[in-house]
Amino acid sequence: MTVVATTAYNQVENILLDARAICLDMAISGGDVLTDDAPFSMQFVNQAYRRIQSYLAQYGVETYSTFLWLLNIPANTTGDPESRVLISDSGTEVITPSGANELSAAEPLLPDDLVAPLRLRERANGSTGVAIPMHRPNDGLRPYRQPFQFLRHWDWRDDSLWFYGATQNIDIELMYEKHLPILEQVTDTVPIRGVDNAAAYRVAYAFSKARGAEMADSFGQEGQIELDLLANRAQRAKQRIRHRKQPFSRRRRSGYGGW
Repeated sequence: MTVVATTAYNQVENILLDARAICLDMAISGGDVLTDDAPFSMQFVNQAYRRIQSYLAQYGVETYSTFLWLLNIPANTTGDPESRVLISDSGTEVITPSGANELSAAEPLLPDDLVAPLRLRERANGSTGVAIPMHRPNDGLRPYRQPFQFLRHWDWRDDSLWFYGATQNIDIELMYEKHLPILEQVTDTVPIRGVDNAAAYRVAYAFSKARGAEMADSFGQEGQIELDLLANRAQRAKQRIRHRKQPFSRRRRSGYGGW
């Protein structure tokens, strides 16, 4: 993801500066202990970064979702109703209980930043038609079923996408929750809007806890408050609806006094 440099996206250094201020580690310029060069500083920042990503992803923050196409998923021609097609980090397989007529291909494979799939749509390989939404059964795939023209259903288990298979090769649009790239240097941009306070308190908490400081838990509580504020902003943005008060005369006719 390309992030345009704006005041909304700050660098790791801003988070470390705030964390030093919280921990009163600013008597020396650049910090006395929580310095840019300390081997644990970036580790604490990435701990906070991962925690914030996981928390905000629960609220559907769109920074953490993206999509791609998985092309040319092979047809299931085994003739075995217990066979399955699966896509994992290492490629695509058609598997059967007996091992007969199995197939293995290096592609397509799952993206390396995938956390979990969200939605899938499918169409015939090479088609220019509109992709059809797929369904994930609540109880997973049934024990057996002969392939149809399209995959129709999918499941996520053992870190792989599972299908019954189809009688033709299929292309799938996969929308998924993703990991953001790891932060490596203090000059790296943190691609989460408005994250500075929450991340700084999380860093201060981890740093203070490791040193046995009595204030560590209070830093953790402040960090949670900041994290909740970020999550609430995301929720309000997704739930924003235009409301209009009903005319008084209409409320009189309808017999109730609501909005």
